Amino acid sequence: MNELVDTTEMYLRTIYDLEEEGVTPLRARIAERLEQSGPTVSQTVSRMERDGLLRVAGDRHLELTEKGRALAIAVMRKHRLAERLLVDVIGLPWEEVHAEACRWEHVMSEDVERRLVKVLNNPTTSPFGNPIPG
Repeated sequence: MNELVDTTEMYLRTIYDLEEEGVTPLRARIAERLEQSGPTVSQTVSRMERDGLLRVAGDRHLELTEKGRALAIAVMRKHRLAERLLVDVIGLPWEEVHAEACRWEHVMSEDVERRLVKVLNNPTTSPFGNPIPG
C-alpha cells in the first residue's frame, strides 16, 4: 500500500483513538502522537477535509465524517485483530505488538480479516482490553 494511504489511515486511527480516550482531536495532538511537524499535519488534514473524511469545527477540533469514521473503524478493527493474532497465536513480545499491528492494519485484506475473526473465535477486545469495533 502506498505511503499516502498509510498516512491517511494513521490519521484516521489516531483521531479515533483520541475520541475513544475522551480527548479532543486537534492537529497538535496528531502531530505529537505521530511525531510529525505542524505544517505536515495541517497539509494532511486539509487534504483529508477536501476528500470528505473529516471536518475542522469552529473551535478547530477535528470531526470525522461518516465516510471518515467508517474508514477509521475499519483500520482500527484490523489493527486490534492483528494485535490479537500477534499475541494469542504468534506469541510476539508485548512491547513489539503495537508497532507490528500498525504495519498489518494497512495491508490486511477483508478476506484475511474475516478469516482472522474465525480463527480467533470472534474476539471482542484486543489483548490490551480495547474493544474491537465493527
